[in-house]
Amino acid sequence: MRRYNGRHTFTIGTISQDHFKLNSDTVAKAIRPLVKTDPSIKVKSIIAKVQSRFNYTISYRKAWLAKQKSIVKVFGGWEDYYQRFKYCKPLVQVDGTYLYGKYKGALLVAVAQDGN
Repeated sequence: MRRYNGRHTFTIGTISQDHFKLNSDTVAKAIRPLVKTDPSIKVKSIIAKVQSRFNYTISYRKAWLAKQKSIVKVFGGWEDYYQRFKYCKPLVQVDGTYLYGKYKGALLVAVAQDGN
């Protein structure tokens, strides 16, 4: 609803989309319990939760960034996974079979994997 007070036109009941204090870090902190409970929560659900809690509609981008930041805080980022697997011992598997018929001998296959 727009009102005019003689000099300025202002809006009552809504806040602009770029509220500087309600950034993605603040939203991430607020939705962390939701993400911990359900990591696959939809971005639209996050927008609705923020709307009901702060009486402010955030952008899809801000909600998506907040969800990503919450996931990293709750479950860790890719750097954490890399550090976990960096020092894993290599896994080596060897399998073999004997060949019959036209081709005689044995066929051996070796596969090696490491954390890198």
